[in-house]
Amino acid sequence: MPSYTTKYLAGDEYKRWDALVSQSPAYNIFDTTLWLDALSSVLNCKIKILGVFNKDALIGGVAFEAVEKFRLKIANVPPISYFNSCHYIPRNTQYKESQRRYVLDIFTSIAERLQSDFHYVVIANHPELKDIRGFLWKGWNQNLLYSYRTHLDKVELSLISKPKRLQIKRAQKKPIVIEVLEDVAPVYDVIKHTYARQGVTCPLAFDEMTEIFKRISNNIVIIAAKEEKNEGYKAVDISIVDYKKNCVYGLFSGFIPETPDPGINSLLQWKAIEYYKDKGYDFYDFGQAGGPSKASFKGQYDADLVPFYRVSKSSLPFSIAWHLTKGRIIQVQ
Repeated sequence: MPSYTTKYLAGDEYKRWDALVSQSPAYNIFDTTLWLDALSSVLNCKIKILGVFNKDALIGGVAFEAVEKFRLKIANVPPISYFNSCHYIPRNTQYKESQRRYVLDIFTSIAERLQSDFHYVVIANHPELKDIRGFLWKGWNQNLLYSYRTHLDKVELSLISKPKRLQIKRAQKKPIVIEVLEDVAPVYDVIKHTYARQGVTCPLAFDEMTEIFKRISNNIVIIAAKEEKNEGYKAVDISIVDYKKNCVYGLFSGFIPETPDPGINSLLQWKAIEYYKDKGYDFYDFGQAGGPSKASFKGQYDADLVPFYRVSKSSLPFSIAWHLTKGRIIQVQ
């Protein structure tokens, strides 16, 4: 193995990190300092970036949230982030095995340093990053997860599942207004109550969500729906636009349930897809589905299943704490 070195980047080195991420095959907005700085500043979470160096050249690395609970050090996916992927600058070579060995050595360096410094580590890799042998061969666990992704250049209403399509068409006949908002204030309660119905707390308080969105306002789109003669919004979709990747990731969505279902939430989601399609973006990523009902809703919008790997490593002290707290120790986000 080459003599690569690892170190945690200082603040004045973050521009080098962004330069690395922009060249990485696993580039995504959630690993840029635009996103990470917004989280750390508003949520007061400790973001660390581990860099892999070949002499003085930064050639790879990973960003994560560092947390300490019960004197155990945890490296986790930052809050409300799709990924905290490993990154590397591809080597200029025509030989596939040489490239694979280079990536393997970088990821092995990351695995060795993190499992030495932390009791528990989680890394959610971007779908483009498929070679995780550097972690597996160090005894890490792997989970294959799925994201739901609609390719906007191909999607048409006729491709939506028949029940969903009929629901959308019925809703289109009603006096429903779809608007793009500049502020989260009119729709925050819709999101909050949607989480409450699922028995969980919204990951962000109103002030936190407002401040984060202000810091990255050029990348945030809020689309909401309401009845024409009603001031209150009934459904909302909040997404982040990744301009470099030319794609959109859904961050928050919510709706107010009614009986019978007027289809306003289904219509809103379709109108959001149309909106991003008209803007020329490549795909809309719904994110993961936490259960069958969510999977069914997301899958009906002509969505593909996109697999990605999450790798993790736990020490014996952490495993003991996990059992004693019944898993609550990792509820740090």
